[in-house]
Amino acid sequence: MRKCLFCPNTADSHEHVLPQWLHRCISSETDGKFPVQVGRYVDGQGYLDERKFVSLNFKARIVCVGCNNGWMSKMESEVEQILKALTGKQFPVLAHTHLEQLREHAQSLAQWMSKTALTTSYALPGKLRLAGRLAEKIGQGRPPHGVWMDVAKAKNSGIAAALTKMFPTINGNRYVGVQTHQTGECFQFCIQINQLLLRVGMSPGAEVGYVAHGGLNPFRLFPEADSQVPENIEFKDVNHFLHSIVLRTWAGCAGEVPSPHG
Repeated sequence: MRKCLFCPNTADSHEHVLPQWLHRCISSETDGKFPVQVGRYVDGQGYLDERKFVSLNFKARIVCVGCNNGWMSKMESEVEQILKALTGKQFPVLAHTHLEQLREHAQSLAQWMSKTALTTSYALPGKLRLAGRLAEKIGQGRPPHGVWMDVAKAKNSGIAAALTKMFPTINGNRYVGVQTHQTGECFQFCIQINQLLLRVGMSPGAEVGYVAHGGLNPFRLFPEADSQVPENIEFKDVNHFLHSIVLRTWAGCAGEVPSPHG
């Protein structure tokens, strides 16, 4: 039997892939199911998204009882309350006020999103696994070093999640296509809860930029929050949000993409 992701104990508890409190956000007609997208890219063909509909009741044996019923349960309760005003069926009229209030909870939200990204990668079928060493800081009550987090609004309401290690990349001044970076911690994980969009990612040695049409930018919440919430943070859906980002690398940086002719 495998070890718990967050401590040396045996993984003897079934962890929900996404938290049960999402049941109170999801529409009844979906029968408690949501799409999980695992990003995959084939040269010359573009993104080939592998979609699997997963029930909110889906569980995986990846953590121990102590972690699941202890700090993880406490974290879910806290995050549910932090996000409650933004996860209703309709986005609040005073959304910018609620988004500003997330600043004081930025570290907790980044830790929760990192935890959810990691457990999702281990719970679902397939080969996409995030580095297990990310769990150490999460289990100590902090987000892993180097993570960043964005917040935005979706035009169309829904419940979905997406995980990928691939990014459109500009190396120097040259666009080099969609790349899987050499550093193992490089990833982005997005989740949509009705009209709320959240993203956590890591990109060691690379700068993060945005490429959405019209200069659309999300609200950067962590590690250093934007000075103010952008006026327009409305993306179409989780896919639009996922593909709105670009990494910039340069000669000698830790995340440099090798030349295709190298």
